[in-house]
Amino acid sequence: MAMNSLPGLVAFDIDGTLLRSDGSLSNRVRQAVRAVKSRGCAVVLATGRPWKQVAALADELAAVDYCVCLNGATVFQSDGSLFGMSTIPEELKIEGAQIARNRFPDIALAADMADGRHIWDEHFIHDFPSDFEIDPVRVPDALAAVDGPVLTWLLDCKEVDPGEVISDLTGLLPDAIEVRPSGLETPEIVKAGVTKGSGLNSVAQKMGITPAESWSFGDGLNDIEMFQWAGRSFAMGNSHPKLLSLADQVVPSHDDDGIAVALEVLLAN
Repeated sequence: MAMNSLPGLVAFDIDGTLLRSDGSLSNRVRQAVRAVKSRGCAVVLATGRPWKQVAALADELAAVDYCVCLNGATVFQSDGSLFGMSTIPEELKIEGAQIARNRFPDIALAADMADGRHIWDEHFIHDFPSDFEIDPVRVPDALAAVDGPVLTWLLDCKEVDPGEVISDLTGLLPDAIEVRPSGLETPEIVKAGVTKGSGLNSVAQKMGITPAESWSFGDGLNDIEMFQWAGRSFAMGNSHPKLLSLADQVVPSHDDDGIAVALEVLLAN
């Protein structure tokens, strides 16, 4: 799609993309997103955050149609109603995390449950953004405590490089689940095929919009499938090198209002 053509859908990652380093949303970016919405574009947030950590931002933007959360495991409409959910197959909800623990005994586990609870090993240490308000249930053994459908397992790798964990576990897990980057330093185990791209595809199909008519903005490894799905992709200047290499265009960093810079060019045409 040409830069001077209005997309049917624009998807925005949140941390490192829409928000600045201090967690704030600049007025310039807010106004640019609202302006694109006013021109008839669907606006979707695509994030590793759970819905509870997205709702306030969606309200502040006052322009959001859908939110793809937990890297595609859940999709919500802007009013908080659930649109879609992908849980780890019931027969594998323990096996994948157990394989990870067996391979890396010092790993700490955290389960995002389908009912909205977060069940964490007592020694799980997160690297969530500072504005997260999360109230996990800390237990001696998260594997033994899960008592319902699981959306994702987060893996606190401690002293082990997350890339090494992903590489090592990729060949060990059953085909129906996979380990992938979460956007944090904690890899995650999810149902196979669940990504931001799959979440966006479900939204686009509902709205009658094609991938070719869609744009995406991101900065991290968990944005790769979103970039591959969208007709045009924009990497923030602060992006991971691999994402920079995949982008159709690189825009200024999140601290320099890169989203607004790109959208203002579109809106001027």
